[in-house]
Amino acid sequence: MEENYKKNGGIDTRRAGGRPKLARYERRNHHHKVSYNDEEENIIQYKAEQAGKPDDVYLHEAGLDAVVQAHMSDENIEQLRDVCGMANNTNQIAHQANAGGFVSVRFKAEQLIISLTELIRRILRGGDLSEPTSATDDCITH
Repeated sequence: MEENYKKNGGIDTRRAGGRPKLARYERRNHHHKVSYNDEEENIIQYKAEQAGKPDDVYLHEAGLDAVVQAHMSDENIEQLRDVCGMANNTNQIAHQANAGGFVSVRFKAEQLIISLTELIRRILRGGDLSEPTSATDDCITH
């Protein structure tokens, strides 16, 4: 240290004071770029203002505290496909009923109603397709 002092003509070149370095686990060295349209930006600014925080602090805290859920689970997608298939069957039955009278498609219509009722009960129960529905389930009556 004394050598440094003598080399620089008697001027001490060490840093004086300043902010101490953060510990490695405290450093924020990961950045994400996110873009917003004008409407979204206005919403974020409004919410940050309501929280009494700057936009960047609000977004940082919101990102860490937010609970994000998947749009639809694979099971829900499967159920939606089943409902769409049944809707197609309903449309075909309606065309047959218009052409040949309801009596000719009564059995198909009744079976479709039973299938739809079963699927809706499973969805209301939370989407568990492994359990059969019970006859005493009063969620939907037909």
